Amino acid sequence: MEERTFFQCVIAARDGRRCFYCARNFKPRPMRRKTLDHYIPHRVWPGWEVANLVLACERCNLAKGDALPWPLVWLLLAVFRQDEWELIA
Repeated sequence: MEERTFFQCVIAARDGRRCFYCARNFKPRPMRRKTLDHYIPHRVWPGWEVANLVLACERCNLAKGDALPWPLVWLLLAVFRQDEWELIA
């Protein structure tokens, strides 16, 4: 089995057979142009760990591009602000 196909099967078993971003189901044939997407962009977290991979339809993957996901940005800002307040106090 090709490595990409293996990752897609593992992630589909974990998350279901739908796009991570828009939650639309992939059609059984030809599976709605699904792609593997690095949730945290590859340039920030290089590698192919399953924890950082999600299935996305081609449209959502292209729309996200190389951006950090907003939930991650909010988490980073919350941690940064908390640390900043501890330094001031």
